[in-house]
This record gives sequence, structure tokens and C-alpha cells, in this order.
Amino acid sequence: MSAVREQAESWFAAGLSAVIIELTSVRGSVPREQGTRMLVSMNAALGTIGGGRLEFEAVEQARALLRTGDLAHLPQRRTIALGPSLGQCCGGSVDLTWFALDSNTIAMWPPSAFRFELQIHGAGHVGQALLQVLHGVPCSLTWVDSREAAWPDPLPSHPLTQLKTVCSESPEDVIHQAAADSYVLITTHRHDVDERIAQEALKREDLAWVGMIGSKTKRARILSRLAQRGLAASALQRLVSPIGLSNIEGFGSKTPAVIALSVAAQILQTSSQSVGVHPR
Repeated sequence: MSAVREQAESWFAAGLSAVIIELTSVRGSVPREQGTRMLVSMNAALGTIGGGRLEFEAVEQARALLRTGDLAHLPQRRTIALGPSLGQCCGGSVDLTWFALDSNTIAMWPPSAFRFELQIHGAGHVGQALLQVLHGVPCSLTWVDSREAAWPDPLPSHPLTQLKTVCSESPEDVIHQAAADSYVLITTHRHDVDERIAQEALKREDLAWVGMIGSKTKRARILSRLAQRGLAASALQRLVSPIGLSNIEGFGSKTPAVIALSVAAQILQTSSQSVGVHPR
């Protein structure tokens, strides 16, 4: 469940008046996806429908409704062109709908539109840097490590990013819990653990991407041992290692922050290609 919906339920239970703004329909180049919602009270706003003048005016309209208490006439719907008159040059158009916060709007909450689901195995420097990079990306993250003390306290939190941690002495078993089309990143503190996780991940033909931190030599040695254990060549060739975009050189390219940026870009690029999404 998204943090925006959780907050909506909390506000409703507390009897707080609020308005939900939803991108009910989108056409052309727009800043957010259809079904995106944000939650607005007189003193707070959670989530985003894309920022800019569009969001500013939408929030102002929501607060005008709250000031007058005129929520009985909701929902209200408007079609808005994202052009020069709005100070935005996206070129598309959206239908915005303002809903009163009530049990019906909560029950009809659109499902979360996660861009991808990713298991990150390893809570070391690269894993922690990657969490910072993905902070705010609409994705579902499962962070796995055998060392409970390795995770930062507090964990990063963002309305668009779902994060859960799994502490396990057998992280390879967590692979079986991954949904189809999930992404798996292997970056633990031990090469033997990396190998065990890679073996289980490569057995699954339904995973979208399996990446492992390390050199070409490490990859070759691990794949050789996995081949001896009977893994098919078609499975072995799916292991992406080294990880990250190959054309990023210099700039301290082996620092955790740069590795994380490169890997995040690689995953986003791969997920975009798999669903036919193109950058605007």
C-alpha cells in the first residue's frame, strides 16, 4: 500500500477534511501516469501529480473547496492543456478530478503503479547508495541481508517507493518469493553468498534481470561452477556482471555513489525497454 493511501486512511479515521486530486486521464506528453493521486488538507499535501503550475493550481483549488466546505458537489473534473497558458510546455493534456476524502474514494484507490520490483541483496555501501538513488522512484524494493545491524536507522521513506527489509541467513531462499518480472541485484559482502543467490536467481526464467557486482573474472569463475552444477548455458548468459552502464568511465566510477547511479540507470533503462516506455 502506498504511503499516500495510508495517510488518507489515517486522516479519514481521524475525521480530518481533505481532498484527493487524481490524474483521471492523460494524453500525450505529461509529467505523471494516469491514476496518480495526491492528498491535500489545509496545512499539508502528500504525493505529487507532477509539480509545476499544474500541481500548484490543483492544490489551490482543493484548498479553496476546503475553505468553503463545499465538498458535497465533488467530484469535480477539469480538462487541462499543458501548454504556454499554464507555463508548462509538456504538450499533452490531462483530466484532473477532485474527490472528497471519504470511504468510497479510499475503497476505489487505484492500484500502485510500480515501475518495477527489485530485490537488493546486500546492505553494504553500494546497497545503501542505491537506496538513496531510488528514493522517490515508483518501485517496490526488497532489501535482503543476513546482518540486521547493516541497515541504516531510520530507513529511507518516500510515498512513491515501497521498501521492506528481509533479514535471512539464507538469502537465496528469498529469490523464490520474488514476483515474476522482478529485478535482482546481488551485492553482498561475500562472494560465496553472491554465488548461491545467483544460482537460484538464474534458475528462474521469469525474472526480468539478474545483476551481480564484480569483475569479469568473478563472473567467469562463478558461471563455470554453476555450469558444472548443471545450469543451462541459456540461464548462465542472463547474468549481468559487471553491472552498470558500460559507457560511464572516470568520475570515481568505482565509488558506491557512482556505481549506484549507473546501476539505477541500467535498471530504469531495461525496465523502460521491457514495457515500451520512452523518455520524454
